[in-house]
Amino acid sequence: PIGRAALAARQGRTITDDDLRAEPRLCELLAGAGWRLESYTDEDDRFLALAVKQG
Repeated sequence: PIGRAALAARQGRTITDDDLRAEPRLCELLAGAGWRLESYTDEDDRFLALAVKQG
């Protein structure tokens, strides 16, 4: 397992706030598709986003 920042660094990239997996963007995208972000973890050694379908 690996986090977003560590993976980006490994690939020679940097992450930004407009990255699709950044928490604010992910919440917005999921909500637009009828999902709610229940849990979000973005650490050096892991990334996990758990969403629940609404309705």
